[in-house]
Amino acid sequence: MPKLALKKRIRKILKTPKLLLITATILVLSTTLLFANKGIWRHVSLRRDVSSLQTEDASLDKEESKLKQKVDDLSKEDPNMIERIARERYHLKKSGEIIYRVGNSR
Repeated sequence: MPKLALKKRIRKILKTPKLLLITATILVLSTTLLFANKGIWRHVSLRRDVSSLQTEDASLDKEESKLKQKVDDLSKEDPNMIERIARERYHLKKSGEIIYRVGNSR
C-alpha cells in the first residue's frame, strides 16, 4: 500500500504546477546546499582539514619546545665543547685554519 500512496502523491505533484514548482525549487536548493562551492560537503571537508592541521600544529609545537630546550641546554654548557661539536659534525673552521679530510669523512 505505501507504494501506491507514493505513486498518487507523485502524480498529484506532477499535475499541479504550484507543487511542481515548489518541489523543483526545494530540489535545486537542497542540491545547491549540499554540493555547491560553499556547500555542506565542502564545509565538512574543510573542518576535517582544519582538525588534521591543528593536530599537526600541536605536534610541531611539541617538537619546537624540545628543540628550544636542547638549545638552552647547549647554551648553558661549556663553549669549548660546543665549538668542538661544531668542528667535528659540521666541519666548521676558524678564519685562517685549513681543514684536512682523511678517509670517507663528510
